[in-house]
Amino acid sequence: MKSPASFIAFAVEQQRAAEEFGFTRNECCRNLKTALHQYWQNKTLGLHGQSQKKRIPRSAAATGLALADCVVEHVVPQMEIVNRLMALHPLTEHAIDDLLRKYFVVALVTKAEHDLLNASGVRSTMPKDWDGLNAYARYDAVGIEMHPK
Repeated sequence: MKSPASFIAFAVEQQRAAEEFGFTRNECCRNLKTALHQYWQNKTLGLHGQSQKKRIPRSAAATGLALADCVVEHVVPQMEIVNRLMALHPLTEHAIDDLLRKYFVVALVTKAEHDLLNASGVRSTMPKDWDGLNAYARYDAVGIEMHPK
């Protein structure tokens, strides 16, 4: 049986070929984002569909709010993860697994916190001074605190 990382490796290889052919990174990585959602978020993390939304970690401000009042957020933006996957050499299942365990984190935040991320300029990028280690650097930059587990 193939592992989720093997499906993601296949998608990365396809995207690399598409980029070499002339597609932009954004255009060619749609399938990779789909693979990340299907084979990592759904199959590995088990956070698929609305029924699993209640299991997603929350910000302190989102604690106790109705699910309809929260937004599912990628702690590290998907394009950052895509760019790191596309840069992996050698592209191994172990390297993919390590990268995704470190950076592919979803959280529930309030709509106001989501708007704050958008307004602060870190909607889809990490802060310019990001050390590459702290997955929550965007949240720290705008004052979003995660609820303790």
